[in-house]
Amino acid sequence: MQIRRSFTGEGPRLYVCSTPIGNLADASFRLVETLRSADVIAAEDTRHTRKLLSHYDIHPRRLVSYHEHNRRRRADDLIRWWQEGKTVALVTDAGTPGVSDPGDDAVALAIEHGVPVIPVPGASAVLAALTGSGFPVQPFTFLGFLPRGRTQALDVLSPYAGTPGALVLYEAPHRLVKTLRLLDELWPERRVVLAKELTKRHESFLTGMPGELARHLEEEPPLGEYVLVLEPARTGSGWRSPLLDTVRASGATASSAGASAEAGSSAVAGGLGPDGAAPADPLENAIALVRQAMAEGMSHADAVRAVSRQTGVRRKELYHATLEGGCTRAGP
Repeated sequence: MQIRRSFTGEGPRLYVCSTPIGNLADASFRLVETLRSADVIAAEDTRHTRKLLSHYDIHPRRLVSYHEHNRRRRADDLIRWWQEGKTVALVTDAGTPGVSDPGDDAVALAIEHGVPVIPVPGASAVLAALTGSGFPVQPFTFLGFLPRGRTQALDVLSPYAGTPGALVLYEAPHRLVKTLRLLDELWPERRVVLAKELTKRHESFLTGMPGELARHLEEEPPLGEYVLVLEPARTGSGWRSPLLDTVRASGATASSAGASAEAGSSAVAGGLGPDGAAPADPLENAIALVRQAMAEGMSHADAVRAVSRQTGVRRKELYHATLEGGCTRAGP
């Protein structure tokens, strides 16, 4: 057991500072005073942070960069400053360090060296989007940014069909339509709220089915980062996924003697992409289907057999691809 007390007299400290997510007026008095008094401000982007500092007439004693590409090199500096008794304020471009931004390493390093870690809370894109979505706020699950690959994104999303509460995601504008298409493939009847320009003049919330929103954004290309809020699962059940339903049906067909050719041909449609066209990489699509089927309890062999019949991908190739990918059957 470990007890850590934030305020134990003078000495080194790490302040984890939440900064405005768009509207500079959201900076708290405490944030401003913390930035003014800190010996070092470690910022994700010093140029971006200077705008906030200038707005509040803050003249930092030392402003350094701390981001994804230098955080390991910067660790020695942090330790040295703490050994000298200095206070460090950690900030990102917007929001809270560690929430889809650099910061976890610095917090872990401070704890390891006995340095008090003091959160300075503030604006949150997650909470702003949730409270404006119109969906029940509690409980909710925050997933951050999805992996770039389709297979990996499906691996993250699939287990949450029946999870109580809303799902919250972040997404960049150039990937937003692709993500909505994926959601349309998984849960076409699950409403999504897109929150954009939060706290700014053009703040807005778009609500609709994922396919509907994707079509809208194809006509009006998105700008800026978005927060996606997916409505909670329906009471007593999860969201049905046509993608998974097809795999299950295909598996049942594969294990049933004398299955008709018509059943196999109807299953092939499940291997198509969300727009009805053949996916750019049939093997990647098939791997995603196998992983989803296994997450629902189907054995590796049955899932490979069913998806191979469904998509036309060679069974041996698919078996080894999913085996090497570390597929394991979900527990009972």
